[in-house]
Amino acid sequence: MRSRGTGKNIHVKIIIIILFITVALGCNNTSRMNRSEEAPPVAIETVGGDGIVLDSITEIDSASATLPSQSVIEVRIPAETLPVTKLRRAITNDRQSVHVQLTDLDVGLLRVELTHSRPDANVRTSQIIKPDGSMDGPFGRQLTLDIKQRGDYILIINKSNMASGTQVGDLFLTIER
Repeated sequence: MRSRGTGKNIHVKIIIIILFITVALGCNNTSRMNRSEEAPPVAIETVGGDGIVLDSITEIDSASATLPSQSVIEVRIPAETLPVTKLRRAITNDRQSVHVQLTDLDVGLLRVELTHSRPDANVRTSQIIKPDGSMDGPFGRQLTLDIKQRGDYILIINKSNMASGTQVGDLFLTIER
């Protein structure tokens, strides 16, 4: 004679197994993805000297095909060209982010200020990637960072998901030593 609890446990186990199999098969199903749709190209610019030079245009690699479509505006700024004052980038949608690569940055203080064409815009420095691969953030619109390692730093600027509002408009970036 079976106890009531044992029969109930078997039903629960069967339901859990079915759910697990359904989720596992759903995660591995790529047949719904339209492989002809490619992510937009990413423009990489270098700021310095006489102006802005377009270095290259690359495509986002196929590993990001599983992520939501997001445009990245990349800007390279060699440390010897600092300070940069009111560098403008147009943000056209709320999924874009601006990645500013500061190359060959030496130790010392770094000041970053973000302003926007709309005072109520939702934009911030969300993360900094350091030369050793470690990350720090989130930050706000103004940031003073004590650089302790020489190398390349990446500032990731985008919308805060914890706040309302849009980031669409002109972003102005000031970076000083």
